[in-house]
Amino acid sequence: MVEYSIRFNGLIVSMSLDNQVFSAQQDQPGKIKELFFVPSGPDAAQEYAPFLYVEARIDFSDVRSGYHATSSVNNVLEMIPLDGDMLWTRDMVRPIDPSALQANRPVTGRLRRLPPFIDVSYMSRVQSCYLSYLMRETAVLVYRNFALSLYSLPGESRDDFQVRCMEMLNDPFRKELDGLHEVVSRRLERIEERYVAQVRRGDFEADRRVTLTKSTLHAARERMAELFLRTSLTLQEWEEVPAGAGSALPDLEQQIGTVEFDAGRAIQRLMRSYQEQVRNIDECMIHPNLRDLHLVRICILWMPGEAHSP
Repeated sequence: MVEYSIRFNGLIVSMSLDNQVFSAQQDQPGKIKELFFVPSGPDAAQEYAPFLYVEARIDFSDVRSGYHATSSVNNVLEMIPLDGDMLWTRDMVRPIDPSALQANRPVTGRLRRLPPFIDVSYMSRVQSCYLSYLMRETAVLVYRNFALSLYSLPGESRDDFQVRCMEMLNDPFRKELDGLHEVVSRRLERIEERYVAQVRRGDFEADRRVTLTKSTLHAARERMAELFLRTSLTLQEWEEVPAGAGSALPDLEQQIGTVEFDAGRAIQRLMRSYQEQVRNIDECMIHPNLRDLHLVRICILWMPGEAHSP
């Protein structure tokens, strides 16, 4: 293993890299390892330009969100002097498919001359500078729901996360909805008690009025039960508010209409309150720490001179 140290935020951190980074091909002892990007088309490249190729593994581990995931990184870097504050920027680093690379030099085409600053010491500096680049430029997007203090899972889209939040809020929503249903039922019971108490028993007309009152209130309870039963938490606009009671209706129907209208408005307010909780989602960017980064391989990559982007 090749051991080296880098200074980060005032701390000296020791790290290691597999010997294959600097291992030579058997017929070229002491030479930095090389790879070649060979075009798949019929036209052979006439000239190959040198770049840097880096393989790394990032083990994201964020305590606050509980996010844990591993990703592989395969990048092509432009060769630049690493003196002073010179660093790679995002436009100087490109991804590449490692399966398109080979260790054997192409039969045709010539290699451009390497810049004079390229040596084993330079390759060692590449390691610390590339780690710095990953910490600056690499991040994963995580969603957080503030009402639930919940974070999205690796690979979970915003829409999927929102659906999961809605599913978790469905039980408390249903509990409050059932509470509203009980309030409505009690209001209808009190209306029935008042009307029945006003009727003197003993004659046919009084009994008929009691029966009619109970039948009317029973129908109202059935409508309310159906309304509460078919109501579920959704992100769609809820508009099932019954019309208010008209002044031309008999007193009993007016009171029932008022109860139904109030129930619809209460459900609407409850629905909007929970919809707001579901939609209360923020975005968080998780950057890797130095301990999350693991270099696998760094070497020279020769690419066709006319196609600097793989």
